[in-house]
Amino acid sequence: MADELHIASLVVHVLPQALDPVGQALTTMGPVQVHGTHPDGKLVVTLEGPSADFILDQVAYIRLIDGVLNVSLVYQHAEPRQLLNEGVSHD
Repeated sequence: MADELHIASLVVHVLPQALDPVGQALTTMGPVQVHGTHPDGKLVVTLEGPSADFILDQVAYIRLIDGVLNVSLVYQHAEPRQLLNEGVSHD
């Protein structure tokens, strides 16, 4: 198995009154970042992890947070970690 970094973006739909508590719960999960919120009950979130299974486990955990209505996986990307340290040519 290759040493990879998986990055996923999610939209987390929550009860509007649960927006702050869910956002706080997400920030305690480790490699999770909340990039934006909407008062109607939406959070834009990214996850990072070593595998697709890890990402899916984190999505399943998010679904269990009190106040979460749905989690939509918007995008997932995997990259070998060794490529992350290589320079990018602009030719």
